[in-house]
Amino acid sequence: MVDTVAASPWIIVIVFVVAGLDAIVPLSPSESTLIAVSVASAETGHPAIALVIAAAASGAFAGDVVSYRIGVRAGAGVLRRLQGKARGMAAYSWASRTLASRGGQVLVFARYLPGGRSASALAAGVVGYPALRFQAWTAVGVSVWATMAGLIGYTCGIFFQGRPWKALLLAYAGAALLLGFAELVRRWSPPPPAETDMTEPEAEES
Repeated sequence: MVDTVAASPWIIVIVFVVAGLDAIVPLSPSESTLIAVSVASAETGHPAIALVIAAAASGAFAGDVVSYRIGVRAGAGVLRRLQGKARGMAAYSWASRTLASRGGQVLVFARYLPGGRSASALAAGVVGYPALRFQAWTAVGVSVWATMAGLIGYTCGIFFQGRPWKALLLAYAGAALLLGFAELVRRWSPPPPAETDMTEPEAEES
């Protein structure tokens, strides 16, 4: 079964598409798919692990950019709906301050939290986070994520050569520990400052 999956010419396309959908459809199994294909790569030698990691990173980047653009287009409408709603404006201000003060940290680490990747990319577009800065930090984030998850699966696949189910279980356990570490980083991070110099998105539709 592992040989059949790994030998499929569509496996790289599947990794790319699933990684991209995770930014638009929260909880899409992007990480579990990447790990499973990485284990298969270690077991059979194909597809090449470098190609698997590149496909996952590229798909994740494309999905994040699409989610960001959706947020940009929705930004003006969101602001109009929040006018006069104290709680809604407070949430908007918090998101804007957080991204302005530590946007890189949010965009890199949020992808390890359930639904965090989709929410952070969409929020960045809504609050008008600079596009070039978003793309730069997203490129860092997807590269780190794909490399770590891919190498976790690949290393476990080599360690449990011929026993793919044990390799998968160990790899998923390692990924779960990574999620826990990301959550600790988020909880221990200081709150963003009260003031921000980030400009709010214009009220016009883009």
